[in-house]
Amino acid sequence: MNPPFAYFFSILILLFVTASIKRSRIIDYFGDKILSNNNERFATILLVILSYILSPLFLSFVLLSSFDKWLLRFRNKSRISVLLLTSTLLGGIILPFGNMRNVYITIFYGGGSPGIPLSDFVRVMFPLWIAGLIILLIYSYFSTVKDEIKQKKTKIKWRWKELVFSLILLIFIIAYFNGKMSSLGFLFITGAFSFAFISIETLKQVDWWVLIPAGFVFVFYYLLNNIDITLNVWTGFFTGSICSLFLSSNILSYILPFSGMESRFLLYAISVGGLGGILGTAESIFMWRKGRVELDWKLMLRIYGICLLVALLILVLGGFYG
Repeated sequence: MNPPFAYFFSILILLFVTASIKRSRIIDYFGDKILSNNNERFATILLVILSYILSPLFLSFVLLSSFDKWLLRFRNKSRISVLLLTSTLLGGIILPFGNMRNVYITIFYGGGSPGIPLSDFVRVMFPLWIAGLIILLIYSYFSTVKDEIKQKKTKIKWRWKELVFSLILLIFIIAYFNGKMSSLGFLFITGAFSFAFISIETLKQVDWWVLIPAGFVFVFYYLLNNIDITLNVWTGFFTGSICSLFLSSNILSYILPFSGMESRFLLYAISVGGLGGILGTAESIFMWRKGRVELDWKLMLRIYGICLLVALLILVLGGFYG
């Protein structure tokens, strides 16, 4: 199976997982618990941690939808919305299936199946991932106040059947991205399992529109497949991390793998570049287009600048890579 088809099908299965988790309402349950008995500062810190932990499961779009409801209970909505958005973007970088960019880069380097072992991927991305969490926690503490959150009496019950379905699919996904299953095997098993057990109600929760930016991969792959593009690691890194300010890192993740640059430099470039404002990622465009809260883009660019310097430092020092 060639990379575009393997990537597109992987995104579809991941959307089934996230739709099941969304319908289970487990995220809303924990979010409501956090907002019930905390001030804005402590609630922001806990929500940043929650989204940082959950986003590696490809949950960024589900989390963004939840943020839209949670933010209505905060006073400083524009600043907190950026902290929550960046927490999903940085949180998802730790796993090869944590976001759309990682999925494609991993599959491209494997020639149609995941080419970076799960343990190696985590080892490479962990320094930037943990540094990003520290940066966001510091900003969350100093950029918020201790005002009380607007109370809203709700009683949310979560559904366990959807969680079981998503957990089984996640087991198959982990096996696939850890090299324990071929692309055809993954397609057959997950496709058959989803067809047999996914409910109509869960299908209604799928963010089908995500398949539109995912579908662009076919255009770029077949346009660039026979073109010779060569970039050294630093040229590629700065291209990916800076050009994302003007061209989504999702698009750059389709283009830059053809340059032959080393995967860790590419992953760091795309991960940091995704923080570059409105056009940085499909997630940031999605949150901007929803338009219910005006985001503090200056704050996001400051976080982007700090993370860019941190990524450079990590790559120059070569820590954790051996």
